[in-house]
Amino acid sequence: MKKNILIIAFVTLFIDLITKYLVFSIDKFNNAIIIIKNFFEIEPVKNSGAAFSMFDNMNFFLIPASIIVLVYLLRYIRYAENTKLNCISYGLIIGGLLGNLYDRLLFGYVRDFLSFNFWSFDFAIFNVADMAIVIGVIIYIALITIRRKQTS
Repeated sequence: MKKNILIIAFVTLFIDLITKYLVFSIDKFNNAIIIIKNFFEIEPVKNSGAAFSMFDNMNFFLIPASIIVLVYLLRYIRYAENTKLNCISYGLIIGGLLGNLYDRLLFGYVRDFLSFNFWSFDFAIFNVADMAIVIGVIIYIALITIRRKQTS
């Protein structure tokens, strides 16, 4: 099962890097591409912070923090329960961390491009790595919650 975590992580990383490459190489002028009017656009932006642009221009903090979390996860999964959902969760989180870490190390910022608008609320622009991390964490929290309910 541990091998499955790495496969999921590298597939996630590959999809993240390919989508970033395609969006940022095709759209040379960084114009938004409207997919569904007033709902979804491809809008390439350079995010020098973390989620919602927090910690802007703080790569001196974000890079080591990402590496520490990555090392912790890689050590933790050696002892973690080998369920399919655990593997998916860890794989998504590790792949997402690697995708954003790659960008920070290579460019000094993260390439974001998925822009959604919900009922006039412009959600923060994000990328595939961000989605993978969020989905992985949601799965992990759900698994913990279910296990606690089963043991109580």
